[in-house]
Amino acid sequence: MSNWTATHPYKDKDVHESCDYCGCVFRMESQLQDGHNESEEYYCPECGKEFKIRACITPRVTLISKRTDGKTDRYSNN
Repeated sequence: MSNWTATHPYKDKDVHESCDYCGCVFRMESQLQDGHNESEEYYCPECGKEFKIRACITPRVTLISKRTDGKTDRYSNN
């Protein structure tokens, strides 16, 4: 019999994060699936700063509160 977590994704994290560049607060939800996890990128919904996490699919990001730095620029991920 196969392991359920190897064939089905399951919730890993559901956290509120604060962007250290623009100060906005967002919710990040990630999922894992045994044998299918790799580095996945997700982005701040206000400035576009890239973050990474190990997950089976790209995490879902939802804006909670807008940026607090008073700027309108985008983060350079280069």
